[in-house]
Amino acid sequence: MQGKTNQFKLMKLICIISFVVLIISCNSDSSPIAANDSAFKTEVPRTPVIKAENYVGTLPCADCEGIDVTLQLKNDSSYIMNSVYKGSKVDSSNNHFVDNGTWSVSGDTIILSAKGNSTKYIKSNSTLTQLDGNGKVITGPLADNFVLHKK
Repeated sequence: MQGKTNQFKLMKLICIISFVVLIISCNSDSSPIAANDSAFKTEVPRTPVIKAENYVGTLPCADCEGIDVTLQLKNDSSYIMNSVYKGSKVDSSNNHFVDNGTWSVSGDTIILSAKGNSTKYIKSNSTLTQLDGNGKVITGPLADNFVLHKK
């Protein structure tokens, strides 16, 4: 009988210790363990921050050797794009064009708007890649030529 009494006392002690541990753990710091653990943090993609930036490149041209482009994105959300058409078939007295307008950001896309038209570019750290008229990435053999590089 004494064996059962000792066994009962041991069970009682285990229950009391378990109860105390439970109470202490409930009253400890209420922040979840994962809150400070970098293994549980999720990186959320951020909209690219645009400051005054300049981009340059040569875009393809259907009837010339290429279009040298300089694009200035200004802090006030305006832009200036200088385009110079190159090649022997181009009238050198009428080969330079300046476009002015506004730009905006939607996700990772920069939208240039002027005179009722818009052109879209995907922004990376150092480039702007021109999109087609439907806002899709240009594919095909000339796709790599639709890129402006940060100056």
